[in-house]
Amino acid sequence: MVRCAESRYARISTAGRDHFQKLLEYVEFVLPELFADKKIKLLHGDFHHFNILSSERGGLVIDPKGVVGPAGYEIGPLMINPWNSTSDRVNFSAQTERRVSILAERLGWEREIILNWAAAHAVLSTWWDIQDGMDWKYTMGCAQLFFEISNGSNWYN
Repeated sequence: MVRCAESRYARISTAGRDHFQKLLEYVEFVLPELFADKKIKLLHGDFHHFNILSSERGGLVIDPKGVVGPAGYEIGPLMINPWNSTSDRVNFSAQTERRVSILAERLGWEREIILNWAAAHAVLSTWWDIQDGMDWKYTMGCAQLFFEISNGSNWYN
């Protein structure tokens, strides 16, 4: 499996690998802060819009993965879905800003922590996409946007 992922990664353009490497380095830098919260929780593991349904009883969350970890992990899937919504970057950026504001208000968390969790999950999803031979550009574009919003700058400069 690793050898297959490495060969797929090698087929990505040099520029794509360089951009991914920079995002990976950023996420590696922020991970210790993200995992500083030692309050381990039982998590859904794939919490996003398509796994939240309306029912007669009210909201219903489906398809749990049942993982344990810091609560911030759940932010990632919520922020990168619905899938392929970055085609309109202006709207996706505004949507991301709204979601961050809502999460910051409701959770009492700093915007930077929310965006760092989102970027970390987007980089992880990018690697999964590369490994599975899928289109990785969407999730890498999400990571790029989360970084830019968090840092107020262009990610590749």
